[in-house]
Amino acid sequence: MKKLSLCVGFCALALIFSGCSEKMDPNDPASVRKYITNQKIAFTPNQFISYVLAEDTAKVSLFLQATFEIDSPDANGNNAVAIVVNKGKLNMLEYLVNHGAKIDLANSKGETPLDDAIAMGHKDIVKFLVAKMQEKGVIEKASSSVNLAAKLGNLEIIQILGDAGAPLEIRGADTYYPIHLAVKGGHYDVVNYLISKNVDLNVTCGQGYSVLDWAKNEGYTRIITLLKKHGARNTAAYTKEFGH
Repeated sequence: MKKLSLCVGFCALALIFSGCSEKMDPNDPASVRKYITNQKIAFTPNQFISYVLAEDTAKVSLFLQATFEIDSPDANGNNAVAIVVNKGKLNMLEYLVNHGAKIDLANSKGETPLDDAIAMGHKDIVKFLVAKMQEKGVIEKASSSVNLAAKLGNLEIIQILGDAGAPLEIRGADTYYPIHLAVKGGHYDVVNYLISKNVDLNVTCGQGYSVLDWAKNEGYTRIITLLKKHGARNTAAYTKEFGH
């Protein structure tokens, strides 16, 4: 598939070049850059990203041959990977990554591509990014993504992350662990999955409350029963304040 892609890209570029009145060496970045300038094409991140969104791989390849920095952000602070992830364009994400684009650069909101893919519900992109993180040996950096999936109650996504080896017991910036977020949101199936992964059910959040404290506070009877069955306890402070 990759060879076919490269062949198609080369042929498309050849068609572009055949219409040039002056010679251009596709193997010489300076020559390609000169051609782009002569064609009055803006050699900018915004222009590059517009070609990416249009899935115009011939023009994208042209920019890359002129040594365009593939991870350059546009005027809004988003690079090509961030934008195709947000739009759910898996084929272009694969193309960019295969040409050296990074998958760990934050977008203008400070979100990683994986976090944004989860927020947008792009499961196929989540799978691709997780697989790439596994290949690079950096799946442990997906803790914020686990917390997000737990908060959203997305069982399928948290299973993808957990089964890939992403950490399931990292305290987030909000001081909650994934199990707290799943309980607070009433996400029974996610809670059950985390229990199956043997997470600590008596860890406390930054406010000092356990997961059972939160379940009782929210009145989630099914989750309360599930947690108690697996050894979850109320904190002494919660019991003193609210009783059993």
